[in-house]
Amino acid sequence: MITEPGLAEAAQLFKVLGSESRLGLLRLIGAEPQTVGAMVEATGLSQPLVSQHLRTLRQVGLVSTSRAGREVIYALADRHVAHVIEDALAHVQEPPPTRRVHEEHIMSTTETHAEHTVAEHAHGEACGHETVTHDDHVDYVHDGHKHALHGDHYDEH
Repeated sequence: MITEPGLAEAAQLFKVLGSESRLGLLRLIGAEPQTVGAMVEATGLSQPLVSQHLRTLRQVGLVSTSRAGREVIYALADRHVAHVIEDALAHVQEPPPTRRVHEEHIMSTTETHAEHTVAEHAHGEACGHETVTHDDHVDYVHDGHKHALHGDHYDEH
């Protein structure tokens, strides 16, 4: 098992962040501190459910509270959490690369592709080209192109 300081705590953080409702609440209070009533109104969640989520968020130290008269106001305890959520949202909203399959090799459509025979290029242990080793083949990199041996020809990417 991999051990690193803080890894278990980070895993616990991601478990807590694994709830869409809790992420939404954190986004709300990340924009500005909120009361439970304001969060109920903004989210459409029931008051008991919002309170339960807030209790969980407080237990792991993600939110803090303050009082304004009789009301409890919730705020982010740490801006790092807002950055984690923003990065996660940016990541999932990126368009996935379009992929196509060529002779059992998955290629991004942003890659260029050309074929030539093995005789046209000499690749091997002492060819002088940079190599990238994969489970089932070796790619040779030169002149800004990656060459992958596929049977009797190289694919240039």
